Amino acid sequence: MTPNLDHLHTGVWSFLEDSTEERVTRLYSPKWVAYARGNEALARMGHLLNHPPSGRMPCMLLHGDSNIGKTMIVEKFLRDNPNVCNDLNEVEVRRCVHLQMPAKPSDDKLYAQIIEGLGIQAPINRRGVDMELLGLRLLHRQPPKMMIIDEVHHLLAGTVREQRQLLNQLKFISNELSIPIVALGTNEALYAMQTDPQIASRFEPFALPKWRESSEFRAFVVSFGRLLPLEKPSPLADKTIIQKLMSLSAGLTGKVTTLLVQAAELAIRQRTECIT
Repeated sequence: MTPNLDHLHTGVWSFLEDSTEERVTRLYSPKWVAYARGNEALARMGHLLNHPPSGRMPCMLLHGDSNIGKTMIVEKFLRDNPNVCNDLNEVEVRRCVHLQMPAKPSDDKLYAQIIEGLGIQAPINRRGVDMELLGLRLLHRQPPKMMIIDEVHHLLAGTVREQRQLLNQLKFISNELSIPIVALGTNEALYAMQTDPQIASRFEPFALPKWRESSEFRAFVVSFGRLLPLEKPSPLADKTIIQKLMSLSAGLTGKVTTLLVQAAELAIRQRTECIT
């Protein structure tokens, strides 16, 4: 008798035929479940991506607590807006360049990250000025439509002068290439950005708040559960489970999804096939 799989998304049905290890591996693959604030962030980024070049390009600061889901949103955006490649897998149209702010930021390290983000190995032992010129030359050769910089709160590892210098570099890159910049960071990144009035006015803050127990949170949990390849339905909408998730996750999206995936792995390995 064919089991009833209405509790799963149709794209997950075939995963039940995989081995235990294959199913567990699939649990940890990237997943996206739409929710209001995440959709708003994606829409805002899409608007920036399609913004016509201007003398003062708008930018965005996506901020929130660590593990709140910023990276999840960016990964979804990058999957939806891939670079255009030819048959040799060479980039012909670069929509986004994605990089991280260096842990100990400086001009040369920032441009080294940009060069690496363009798929080119950054040269070693080059002076900061040389690295900047090379990075700008490569950016001009194939200008992206957007730059996404993760971990921008690393700015706070530098002195106030170094922070101001790096922020000016971001403003310069945006002006030089007429591209929007999306910066991601913790709430501390907001303080770093606000030290310079011109930067603060350029980077519009977009906050990702923690979840609260609500119908939207319940819908998010249930929708995520539909992507977990378990043979039996899990009562994820039950108040007891929702309250337990809230207690253990502190309302952080990344923690919520990690808990659900770990519980699903346990259900697979113990052959109970549902989260309780």
